[in-house]
Amino acid sequence: MNPSIELLIIKRADVRVYMNLGFEGEDLKFDGHDLGTTVDEHWGSSEYEYTATVLAKDLAALYTLHGIAPGDKEALLQALAPMFSNNSGYTLFKKYLTKEGIPFDTFTY
Repeated sequence: MNPSIELLIIKRADVRVYMNLGFEGEDLKFDGHDLGTTVDEHWGSSEYEYTATVLAKDLAALYTLHGIAPGDKEALLQALAPMFSNNSGYTLFKKYLTKEGIPFDTFTY
């Protein structure tokens, strides 16, 4: 099972934003999807998708930082979710990982 938490949903006439934090296998993945006219005005396309992934081999530091037993995915998600459950969540997640020296990969489309 791949546990995940819905971090943010915004549904307005001009924009819809969806952000989630969860596991894909053993890797931790933050993913988001923005849609609408506001996105088109900013990015030149009505859709914007983005992810940041921490590979399983690099997760030990996150478990340690939050005092969580390695492998307790649900507890890690519960600890991280409040920190990134806002419209700046993706940017804050990447800044947090960088500050703590935790490697991650990103993808945007």
